[in-house]
Amino acid sequence: MNKPVVLVHGAWHGPWCWEHVTPYLDAANIHWVAPDLPSVVDASTGANQTEDNAAVRDALDGLPGSENAILLGHSRGGTVITEAGTHDRVGHLVYLTAFLGLENEDTTPYRSDDLNRCLEVHDDGTITVKPELGKAVFYNEHDEQDFGWAARQLRPQSLKPFEGKSELAWQTKPSTYVVCRYDNALPVAGQRKMAARATQSIEWDTDHSPFVYRPELVATLLVGLSVSS
Repeated sequence: MNKPVVLVHGAWHGPWCWEHVTPYLDAANIHWVAPDLPSVVDASTGANQTEDNAAVRDALDGLPGSENAILLGHSRGGTVITEAGTHDRVGHLVYLTAFLGLENEDTTPYRSDDLNRCLEVHDDGTITVKPELGKAVFYNEHDEQDFGWAARQLRPQSLKPFEGKSELAWQTKPSTYVVCRYDNALPVAGQRKMAARATQSIEWDTDHSPFVYRPELVATLLVGLSVSS
């Protein structure tokens, strides 16, 4: 049996961001699930890392069969899989241009100045992406059609998920870090620093969001990990 795949989105995103990837998984007969993180769904209520980790663990609990799962986290989703990845069903972690941190490590040095400038903090404790700056930071290699599709679906993100400590699943589970060389959100030097902590790393000539305009890259990696013995 192929190993199942759990896809964890980053800040401001949702399960929709995997829509170009999952048809490849379906074609390879790979069971997948993409939980919606409460820190985005319930951003204004202050849902935080605790609720996000619980959502991913619930998704892992619900997987059929007994095969070890591939757990992928994109961007801020890396902080979620670093803790939730200690779940017994997880066999391999994939960090897609994601935060792979030490305990209580500040993520600020890994974020670009452009990323900080494109964010707007609101009185209700949420953060949104400024529409006029989002493409240059998250989708700089995308055409206008692909960016427009994604931009219409971005949502507010709770501030709280960026606080707190994590268990370090990558210290006990095999992991792959994907460095995206044209990423304007997480500079490549910081990605490579985090990638050095992973079991292995690869590099792609993509921006921060390859799942939209280069889904075959993401899918090929996942299929390879899923079908390998």
